[in-house]
Amino acid sequence: MPRFLSCILFAWLLCMVTSASGQSWIVAETSQKLPRQWSWSAKGQLRTPASSWTWNEGIVDLSVRRGWAALPGWSLEGQWRTQWNWPVEGGRTQGWRWALAARWKKDIGDHAVAMRLRHQQGGDWMRPWDRARWRFKAKWTHDLPKGWKLIPSCETFWGAQTLLEGTQRWEAKSFRARLSIDKKVKKRRKITTGYQFQSALRDAEQPAEHTLLLMWQWTLKKRKPPKGGLD
Repeated sequence: MPRFLSCILFAWLLCMVTSASGQSWIVAETSQKLPRQWSWSAKGQLRTPASSWTWNEGIVDLSVRRGWAALPGWSLEGQWRTQWNWPVEGGRTQGWRWALAARWKKDIGDHAVAMRLRHQQGGDWMRPWDRARWRFKAKWTHDLPKGWKLIPSCETFWGAQTLLEGTQRWEAKSFRARLSIDKKVKKRRKITTGYQFQSALRDAEQPAEHTLLLMWQWTLKKRKPPKGGLD
């Protein structure tokens, strides 16, 4: 294993052990570009709650994205999420979520800025950021030497404050900030680690969450169009 990769894993585990919250998300993702500006991705996650090394949540996301040559930088994405929870009391629950997102990205030299507006249905209703129906995210990717990237981002969640959506106006419910670094390991493979903070904006009883992130990404070789077809 390369030394830098060993250092990343060691630092991540050290933060997990010494963190008061101990919450973590471990993610594996694969994706592929298709002809005519289509692409797909599949992502699996395991999440631990605060102050525990036991997995209590598993997630699988399947996404399809479409871009257009006439709209440089713009794309639409549909995502289906299946979610499993293992409460400490025992048993298992299962849920789902469907999301549709509009994305925009622009390269600025070696760097990039991106924004995403997402609408979602379904999902867990216990936390403010899960009850949100609309989400807006802004992200900056700062290119560094030797295949490193620094990626700060922030996201706001909008929706009803309680389950009674039809009886009240929607409002900003929660905020998420993330700082990540990623390193290109090999061609089409990279590892990302980072820290995430998220907090409800108007729910004093909902504690803020501090999460350590670790992601492995593998991009498949672009699929070529059929011979004689259009790309």
